[in-house]
Amino acid sequence: MARMRRSPAKPEGKEIGTQIKDLDLVRKKRLQIALGASKLFIKKGYPRSTMREISRATGLTIGNLYDYIKTKEDVLCLVFDVFHSTWSHQFEEEGIFAIEDPLEQLRMAVRKKLELANRVRDMILLMYTESKLLPRDTLRSILEKESRLIGDFERILKNGIEKKVFKIKDPFFAANVITYLLSIEPLRGWNLRRKYSIPEIDGRLEEFILKMVLAPEQPERVKQGPYEKGCSRG
Repeated sequence: MARMRRSPAKPEGKEIGTQIKDLDLVRKKRLQIALGASKLFIKKGYPRSTMREISRATGLTIGNLYDYIKTKEDVLCLVFDVFHSTWSHQFEEEGIFAIEDPLEQLRMAVRKKLELANRVRDMILLMYTESKLLPRDTLRSILEKESRLIGDFERILKNGIEKKVFKIKDPFFAANVITYLLSIEPLRGWNLRRKYSIPEIDGRLEEFILKMVLAPEQPERVKQGPYEKGCSRG
């Protein structure tokens, strides 16, 4: 079977301009802005946050901040855009679509998405609570990017079904469920962390997802996570 390749994304929605030519620097600084601004917006709320406060939260001077954004609305749009572009970049960088074994492919995709969720949990929480504040065109673009993320998992699942490794009737529905589950710690961590550490949550999620899709004759292929060694907080 030929290796799966991601379809190139089309530029959509609001374009956040910059005069900086170093693309790696732009990516790094925009991630810094998105992370810092997310914490501020969750604590104070987007409407009541000022550009001066955003500057302090991101560790950039006002002048430096304006090298990467032009308006406060740009900062909110950037949070959404950075998350999806970081995921897309990570997916390509890790060569996930080049992995031949569907189970290992899904395992790696799950782990990388959980790693990202752990790094940017404030961004995920903000995306679920403040998307209503985005301009309509930008929201449409963000939802399309989210659909592509779901599509990545759907293609992995279809690959596993074809190779008789996975046994699920509806890969589209399963991909939506998996994508939501991988954001559950930022959304429900306030309750889950009462009993489990973050590594325990990640391990349980990975096992739950893999067992959910794996064909019945291959249960032994799911490796138990470290939480099985009795490190639960309960």
